[in-house]
Formats: sequence, structure tokens, C-alpha cells
Amino acid sequence: MSGTGAALSLDCPTTLSNECWKIPGYRYVSYDNSASTPCGVSAINGTVAGICDRPHVRVTSWMINGRNVVQDPFTDGWDLCGIPFLSDLAATMNTWDPFAGGWTVAASDACAYFVRSRALPPTGTKYGVLTAVDIDTSQTITFTPVDTVVADTYYRRITEVDCDGKTTTRWTNDAGATVQAPDPAQIVECTVQVTPGARVTPTQRVRPRVARYTGTASSTSIDAMPADVQSMTLTVLAGAVRVRAAGSGATNSSGPPKYGDDVTVPAGITLTWAVDGDSNDLALDGSLLFTGTAAGADFLVHWTEHTYTDAD
Repeated sequence: MSGTGAALSLDCPTTLSNECWKIPGYRYVSYDNSASTPCGVSAINGTVAGICDRPHVRVTSWMINGRNVVQDPFTDGWDLCGIPFLSDLAATMNTWDPFAGGWTVAASDACAYFVRSRALPPTGTKYGVLTAVDIDTSQTITFTPVDTVVADTYYRRITEVDCDGKTTTRWTNDAGATVQAPDPAQIVECTVQVTPGARVTPTQRVRPRVARYTGTASSTSIDAMPADVQSMTLTVLAGAVRVRAAGSGATNSSGPPKYGDDVTVPAGITLTWAVDGDSNDLALDGSLLFTGTAAGADFLVHWTEHTYTDAD
């Protein structure tokens, strides 16, 4: 008996593997006190408006995932405008956010200064409206957030063998088009759930500053400075300097004197106040007021400030 035999072969090319990979997306949630901006909407009694200098407020609700996380309304204060106001607001949010959103002041061309979360997964915790009542005016003030979302970017890595037994690998995007291989340092398998690392602000610059005062001149208070102050040092060169620690929002001539600190510091003394600058203690709160006591007074005030941007 005779016959012919034929070798069996697989169809080719043959796909050996078809894997799903992604560059994880991220999300920022932002609140603003400048009426209607790309970073949030503020309103007074339901009318869109900018909000500044609210030293006595009663926070009644903050909706997160559809629930009010402020179970018991509490009194608080958000002073002045710009960075001082937003720093106070961020401190309130960090105190009451059960999901540790990492709220800090940030800056952008579109919104100037605003409050922003750390980087979050592109889906997840839903932050909503924060509501408070101004104790002095009985006005209801609200802050509605804006989400900035960068979605996951999906790829497929396809490994094939051709009819000659040669193995090749190619990448496609979510539309099926062949694309260049993504950076391996950026991708993870699609089944991996990634929480982005915290990046608190667009830039992390701390700028040193120094000023000299003579006679009966008064230094600028912390709350009047245009950036978050992380440390401040007084050096008395001659004469004496009156040092007062007052409540947030105080000025050299007025303001809420929450503390009784009021001392005269003689020449040759250096005093320093500082925070560690982490996400919990980013800036000094309240005002330190320095005033020369007589014509012969001569003193230096030097400090570091968190500027958030590279601008002068």
C-alpha cells in the first residue's frame, strides 16, 4: 500500500498574543472664588459673584459623592482676597475631606489663583458644591467645582508569527490603527488600577525675600503678602521693635486681635517663625506685625514664600 502524505500547517500569520495596555489618566478638581472661571464658580445668594474677605463664616455643607460630609455645621474664616483667602479655604477643605484630596492654592493663566486637588484617578470620588453662610451679612455663599479630566489612553500589543516562522510585535491604538510603541515607563496593563502620584502645584518654587526697615516704619503683614509665607525671621539691628501676633486678616492699624502677643524686642535679638512646608502645614497663618519703636530703630525681616509659578 502506498500513498502520499502532506504536512499540516497553521493558518498564517497567527496571533500569539493580544494584550491591553494603557497610559493611566488623571483628574484635577478645582474651586475658585472669582465668580465664573474655568476653575470653578462662586456665588452669593445664588448669583454668580466673586467672593473675598469673609472672616466669619458658618460652613453648612460640602457635597462629596452625593452626601454632605459636614455633619455638624462649624464656624470658620476666609480672609482678604487672592492667596490668603484661598489658603484659608484650602485649609477648611483639607480638614473636612474624608478622601484626602490634598487641596492647595495653584495658579494658571486662565484662572489666576485658585484651589486645586492633588492628581486623582480619572474616575472616582465626586466632589460637589461647598456652602457656607456669612455670619456678618447672612449671605449664602457657594463654591461649585470644575473637573479637569485626562482619560486613560489605551493600546494593544499584538504579537504575531508569519508563515516563515518569524515573530513580530506591533502596537495599535484604541481605534485599531498601528502606532509607535508607547514609552514603557508610562504604561501599565489595563487591569491595573493606578492612583496618580501627588503633585501639589504646577511648580514647587520657594523664593527667599528680605526687607530692611528703619525708624518707626512697620513691616508688611503676612496676610498682605502676595504668596504663602513658609518662614519669617526678625533681626533687630538697633533700637527696639514692637512685635504683635494678630488674627488672620489683621493689618498694622486694624484687624481681629485674636491673640494677646505684644512684646518689645531689643537690639541683638533674632526671632524666627516657620512651618515644615508639607501638604499639612504649607504656610504661616495670621499676621506678624513688626514696628520700630523710635527713630533709632533698625531691623531686618526676611522670609521665604511659596510662589507657585515662575513669574517674578
